[in-house]
Amino acid sequence: MYARTNSGKTELIVLNSTNAEQVVANNHYRIMTNDSKSGKELISGKKIDLTKNMTVGARQSLIIEL
Repeated sequence: MYARTNSGKTELIVLNSTNAEQVVANNHYRIMTNDSKSGKELISGKKIDLTKNMTVGARQSLIIEL
């Protein structure tokens, strides 16, 4: 997991390279989200609640715009 900032926009990139679903506790990414409460997953357009733990499927990647 890492964050990128460009032209005032921040994106959180989440990669799960394992063969099992992973749960990421929100305290692991809270500092990277600049206290944002939600974001939008760019591929699906789905709203992501950043105040809760995030579940990432096996071999899944997410790009979340804050």
